[in-house]
Amino acid sequence: MKLNNKFLLLICGGSLALASCKKELDKQPTDSFSNTNAYQTIAQIQLGVNEAYGRYSAYANDMYVNALVSDESKLGSGNAGQGALTYRFQYTSDATAGGDVTSAYFSYYAMIDQINTVLSYLPTVAAAPSDEPRRNALKGQLLALRGIAHFSLLEFYSDRYDANKLGVPIMLQSDVFAKPKRSTMGEVMAQIEKDLSAAKDLLPSVNASTFSDTVMNQINVTGYQARIALYKRDYQSAINYATTVINSAVKPLSSGATFQDIWTDANNAETLFRRRYASSASIGSLWTTTGGLIYIAPSDKLVASYASTDIRKATYIGGSSGNYYVNKFFTSSRGGRAVDIKAMRIAEMYLIRAEAYARNTTPDLVAGAADLNALRTARITGYVNQTFGTADALVSAVMDERFKELCFEGFRFFDLKRNGLPVQRLASDANAAWQTLTPGDYRFIMPIPGQEILANPNTVQNPGY
Repeated sequence: MKLNNKFLLLICGGSLALASCKKELDKQPTDSFSNTNAYQTIAQIQLGVNEAYGRYSAYANDMYVNALVSDESKLGSGNAGQGALTYRFQYTSDATAGGDVTSAYFSYYAMIDQINTVLSYLPTVAAAPSDEPRRNALKGQLLALRGIAHFSLLEFYSDRYDANKLGVPIMLQSDVFAKPKRSTMGEVMAQIEKDLSAAKDLLPSVNASTFSDTVMNQINVTGYQARIALYKRDYQSAINYATTVINSAVKPLSSGATFQDIWTDANNAETLFRRRYASSASIGSLWTTTGGLIYIAPSDKLVASYASTDIRKATYIGGSSGNYYVNKFFTSSRGGRAVDIKAMRIAEMYLIRAEAYARNTTPDLVAGAADLNALRTARITGYVNQTFGTADALVSAVMDERFKELCFEGFRFFDLKRNGLPVQRLASDANAAWQTLTPGDYRFIMPIPGQEILANPNTVQNPGY
């Protein structure tokens, strides 16, 4: 479009020459804000990385949904509809009925978009020579987080692992107009493993004195590799990765008051990775309000699973019969329900390795039992070591232990799904209509959000929705 001189002179107030006005019109506003001027230094990249970590608060939804659709929770005495449709397996792809199960899709892709945006600027930002190692470490952290986010999406929106089955879209660059197809599970897994492997090459080595549980490092990335290998049924790799984490001794198993204090954030013992909250009650308030209303309660099945000598019963569960509440994320020195997300703990590594020993091509029941017994000894007063005569018996014991140890931490539903087991609730926990979800039921795979289906003609919905 061509503007005449009179119009240009009017824009410039009538007193400037056309050349001067053109100069003014060509100027970029100095107070505008964009990614280009947001990411110009390593310090600014660090802020972008911090935001990527912040978006891992999406893991809270993993914890919530796993509790709602499994057998570890029931609707609480103060429930006024919170999570009720999800608990009853009545979720859909519509946000009004399926918001609990579809929100992870948007949350994790928003996290991935943030990561890809920062990664695109990282190679060219200004940095002093002394900052070059930091550039590599930040890239490693971003790649690790991207792999973890894609894995979380795979757990939610795909079936039990099969390389040929439908996975989720792989996003490796920021593009708000992208309309990606769903890759196969094998393709997604290959990208996840590539990101985690590349991340470890870039991240510095750590030991017990330099380890941090709030940033990605070689040890907790290895922990995620162990988790993912178990999911993939690559049992030897799961053993190898879990062994590396356990033998690093950065976070040994704890017991007694030290273990109990993990859950009030008085310490970070056993914690391999956590999402830190300064004052937010967003995790604890998923279960119980600061006013004491119990939205989502521990199931009777879970409560009954603990022996009276098991420290986890009083640590994880508060209240009394008929009015139990989730104590695992109840309070800290920062206030009621203001508790960090513990996304990975050393206890999980022992359970991963025990299960992998039992399921490996040549099962090692002695080594698997040793891991299970080590965990139980740390939790149960007077525990006597057990032996197992078959691999199936050891696997069953490990699954029971995961139920008790990792409740409300984002595992139970995914554990049942990857093992082809049903959700089986007690009659005291659920109406007969939603006591059972049988293996193979389409609701073991969460729906792709309806909004995504409408906006992206290249994607497809999961069966049944």
